[in-house]
Amino acid sequence: MTQPKPDPGFYQKYFRDIDVVHDLQTKPEDREWLLSTPPDDVKQTDIVLYLGCNVLRTTHLIRTVTDIFKKMGVSFASVGGKTYCCGIQHFQRGDEKAGRSVAVSTAANFQKFNPQQVVMWCPSCIYFYDDIMDMRGKSFDFNHVAEFLVDNLDKLDFKPQPETTVALHYHTGREQGDAEARSAQLLLSKLPGVNLIDIGTDIKFGRHCTPATIEKMEPGAWEAMSSSFVEKAVEMGADTYSTLYHGCQRNMCRYEADYPVKVEHYLTLVGRALGIEHEDIHKKHVLSGDVDAIMEETSPCAMANGISPEEARLTIEKNYAKR
Repeated sequence: MTQPKPDPGFYQKYFRDIDVVHDLQTKPEDREWLLSTPPDDVKQTDIVLYLGCNVLRTTHLIRTVTDIFKKMGVSFASVGGKTYCCGIQHFQRGDEKAGRSVAVSTAANFQKFNPQQVVMWCPSCIYFYDDIMDMRGKSFDFNHVAEFLVDNLDKLDFKPQPETTVALHYHTGREQGDAEARSAQLLLSKLPGVNLIDIGTDIKFGRHCTPATIEKMEPGAWEAMSSSFVEKAVEMGADTYSTLYHGCQRNMCRYEADYPVKVEHYLTLVGRALGIEHEDIHKKHVLSGDVDAIMEETSPCAMANGISPEEARLTIEKNYAKR
């Protein structure tokens, strides 16, 4: 869906909000992912783990996936943030030329690593490089994180966990999206202690849960549809409502306040079965909604990243304050 062309300065504000949220969750010295342009002599690696942009709002997912890759013993480098934008933000706002230029620049950054494969986190990035840029198998080979993990199940030593009934929220309507959903379902089905149930989905959820998808529906329609699937999961006995994408987790984690389920990304469950656990700080702040408490908790990260108290407060109020 093409959105109206943004005002001058839109992209600077858009990416700044992502950066500040990320900076409120992490200190520079704790990051194992590259946010800047790689040097020409960057260390070569078999896999580039391409995080995209918006996953920086849910840093626990970055920590989880990088720890999983380390457990697997694969040679990889993680990259993300605005330097590695795929271009879809520009493209879907009517600036096709800029979107394509950004995509080509990011692809060139991948190639500096001379990887055998690019493993992509974000469904929008896959869509853009696949359907719009037509780069699959031409400029570089890529697949989704869930597909990559399924292809390497022999490297994943899952340990038994307390029994839980899991309903996966997933998306349909595109062949690639269906493949990603099947891969996530297969991964969850392999976890000892997990009873996976299928609650179905609705094509109206779109490619993944984004503000653009929500805004193109009638007021209240997305919320009614979304909450109905959580209610169905509860009725079918689920105690965990698992999300497929980072956007879904950001939008749906708040359901923990209203329904007797945990809302957790599927990789959180996969990581847990591998002994990996990182707190969902985004969910914690959403459920809290207490701006002053969040300010206090995030102040060490803010100071380490040079975020002023004024900008930190404005960002917290925008992203986490109770409405």
